[in-house]
Amino acid sequence: MEGIPQNVTEAVRVAAQAARGYPGDLADIHRRARRRRNRQAAVSAAAVVAVLAGVVAGVAIQRRPGPSAGAGVLPPAGRAEPGISPSARISSGPGAEPPGQHLLLQAAAGDYRGSGGTTVRLGGETAVGELLPDGTLIGHPVVGARNWERVVVLPSGGVVAFGSHDTQPGTKRKDGPNVSGLEYRLVGTDPDGRVRIQRNVRKKGESVMLLTAREDVAYLWRPAGLFMHSMATGHEELIAGGSAFGLGQVFGNLRLTDMSGGWVAVSRMRDECVPRVYDITGADLVTEIPLTGCIAVTDMRLSPDSRTLAVAYDRDTGAGLRPVVALIRVTDGKVLKERELADVTGKTSLMVSIAWPDSRTLRGAVYPVGAAGVSEVTGFTVTID
Repeated sequence: MEGIPQNVTEAVRVAAQAARGYPGDLADIHRRARRRRNRQAAVSAAAVVAVLAGVVAGVAIQRRPGPSAGAGVLPPAGRAEPGISPSARISSGPGAEPPGQHLLLQAAAGDYRGSGGTTVRLGGETAVGELLPDGTLIGHPVVGARNWERVVVLPSGGVVAFGSHDTQPGTKRKDGPNVSGLEYRLVGTDPDGRVRIQRNVRKKGESVMLLTAREDVAYLWRPAGLFMHSMATGHEELIAGGSAFGLGQVFGNLRLTDMSGGWVAVSRMRDECVPRVYDITGADLVTEIPLTGCIAVTDMRLSPDSRTLAVAYDRDTGAGLRPVVALIRVTDGKVLKERELADVTGKTSLMVSIAWPDSRTLRGAVYPVGAAGVSEVTGFTVTID
């Protein structure tokens, strides 16, 4: 990897991090921790082969307004109880306006500053950043696990987070998917940051990943498909198998995913530039949307009312790559709004993320990945007329 420029390796690292399915071994956990501490790119040859063609240049863009990421938030629902069908708790397709999404900087690691001027130290083992509508940057402290891989901010101000946790640090063990002393923790906090739920959701030999959450329910990807997990009891029910989303094997095939209401958006590794939306109440394909000139998708969010899919991706213009943010109506694939960003050039790798505070407004943020010193976070807004 020494011959690959830093901006390229960072781009590969960010893409690989976004796509991974949390393989269950300690070596992987320690490798990720070292990457965060050093803010260096360290990926395997397999990861490079998988993402170089579509992502190498895709995350490095000029410093100017671009989209920002936030974890999916679903409206509050009744308590999930064993024996109740998950579909009974999920509305199908567009409906009443649910709460908006928070703009989270989940790939940020280091010192960052928003327009408010306050510097915040961020990272998966320290705090996960959120850019507020007024441009102020805040951090959600990591508690309940050694790191947070995925975070959902709830309407109450509490958090549901997912991360790996080594319960036997420094202890020599035989590594592998069935290694002892490794947990995948689902953590729920109150608005004041106090831990209210801390649960190991690991099944030995299986990968697991948080998709999104409500106050009472978390939605988890497992090898068998998408599960609804009761925050109160830990009881899980399968909503739909991975094959229902055209994935075959979930982990290794899933590039990006988001959920709103009863619809799930999926970008697959093998054809990430054709995002698909599924109705999980019947596991039916609602639409597939080819992105014109797309080379790589960097973020993807369904609006709170499920009617619009926002996609941040890199477009091949023939003269170079151009980052684009498109707001696309799900029912017919019509592009309602599109914004081109700066050319993909420069020495600093920047991450592009997006979130919907309401169903007609998209917020975004662009922030460096792996930069030294204090990095600026730049926000922007795109509105559907």
